[in-house]
Amino acid sequence: MTDILIRATKEKIAHKMNTRSIAYAWWTLMGKPSREPDKVLFTDGKRIIAEGEAMGWSNEKKAIVFKPLKKVDRPLPKKAPTRGFTYVD
Repeated sequence: MTDILIRATKEKIAHKMNTRSIAYAWWTLMGKPSREPDKVLFTDGKRIIAEGEAMGWSNEKKAIVFKPLKKVDRPLPKKAPTRGFTYVD
């Protein structure tokens, strides 16, 4: 299982949370991940605060596409970069 970890503020991910108004969400990345992730994890730099099931890559948006995020509160498995993403195995 491979996930990707992205650092963001709570405000930046709030509109990507699980609501009835969206079927999917996306996050623009500088480059397409070389490994297809199972989940997209978001951190505030201290804890994992949200996660969503990865749905693939959008060439049109140059973004990772995922199901709406669910709020979580879990320990951070590794330090996330301030830009881009890192893999979590």
